[in-house]
Amino acid sequence: MAAKRIRLARARKTAGYTQEALAEALDTDRSTIVRWEAGETEPLPHKRPKLAKVLGLTAAGLEDLLAESLTPPATSEREGTLTEAEVTSDPMKRRTLMKWGVAATAATGVGIEVFGSIDMADVRRLQRTTDRLCNLDHRHGGETLWQAGAATVREAHLMLEEGRYSTSVGQALLETTGNLQIRTGWLACDAGQHEVARSSFTDALTVARQAGDAEIETRALAGLGFQSNLVGRPREGLRFSRAAEDTARSLGPSSRMTAVPLLHLAVANARSDDFSDAQAAITRARKALDADRGDNEAASWAAFMSPMEIDAVEATCAVEVGKTERAEKLLEQAIAGYGDGFARNVALYRVRLASARAGSGAVDGAVEAADEVLDAIAEGLDSWRITMELSRVMRVISSYQAPGVDQLTERYAELVS
Repeated sequence: MAAKRIRLARARKTAGYTQEALAEALDTDRSTIVRWEAGETEPLPHKRPKLAKVLGLTAAGLEDLLAESLTPPATSEREGTLTEAEVTSDPMKRRTLMKWGVAATAATGVGIEVFGSIDMADVRRLQRTTDRLCNLDHRHGGETLWQAGAATVREAHLMLEEGRYSTSVGQALLETTGNLQIRTGWLACDAGQHEVARSSFTDALTVARQAGDAEIETRALAGLGFQSNLVGRPREGLRFSRAAEDTARSLGPSSRMTAVPLLHLAVANARSDDFSDAQAAITRARKALDADRGDNEAASWAAFMSPMEIDAVEATCAVEVGKTERAEKLLEQAIAGYGDGFARNVALYRVRLASARAGSGAVDGAVEAADEVLDAIAEGLDSWRITMELSRVMRVISSYQAPGVDQLTERYAELVS
């Protein structure tokens, strides 16, 4: 049996490509990429220089990945996702699903016999699961959580379609399903599972309209804007974020939700080379947060929306246009303000702090910030977004001949590469 090229697949994900997108960039088809990563075939010589360039590798680095020979893992990769059968066939993953209380539906696919009559206790259980996923996402990243979210979404849909419930319970279940889909979308974004993220947000948008819930609709549109920015489509991010901003107006000026799409709008503007509009969106987001009555303080999704988050997003916009001094100040301020429950956010903004410092030539400071990110990864943080951005920063840092660079590079290779 051919050995899978795990590191080649990881390099693709780090560079931000699905198998289909990489195939398009190389003018080939997805099945070819699948066979390369499965260890069944190798790229032809004339394909290798472009493949190395697209993945951000040297020719020697690519040859090293192609020469990889490892014992095949128990599960197979298809576009970076696991099928339901693969999730439940792996004992460890099955135990994970059991922990979340979704093993019955995920493993057996039964519906009405499992659920029967649905009441508010069942809805509250789904709500608690959504909150736990949210809190764990903030602390650990979404790389190992998105599958639990997707399995719980399947359970919620089975409850909706196969269960028996009253009108009031049905409305609550529909709204809870929408919130769960949004959380799964965020987890999938953090894990680099972009197709899952897009479908989760789109499904949540459909549910929001069925439920007549403007807040869920706003959050779903904002999620789509965020995901568009993440995959390099800022113009699309602008459209989704503006639609979210329009929908949020129905929530009233004192809702914290009104600030969320403005942050994604700011990033989309910055990445579309319109820094003045990005700054205007940041200013409106600060005003929206100042006007918040605190109605959503108990909602787990709202916990991230804070002055620190706005500072970090403004810094992200500043990095986009080369305003590194402003970005450093804002990022340091944001990092200092976050509590222990937001390890993923802190690590993400430390990566961007390292980028800002490296861009201004402050190599010692960049090394320090990047090393702190590696500390978090060593402690179990698992986020595709962070490793993707860190790989870009490491390419800049490693180009310097300065104290600590070699040690950092070795540690990065041990923990991430």
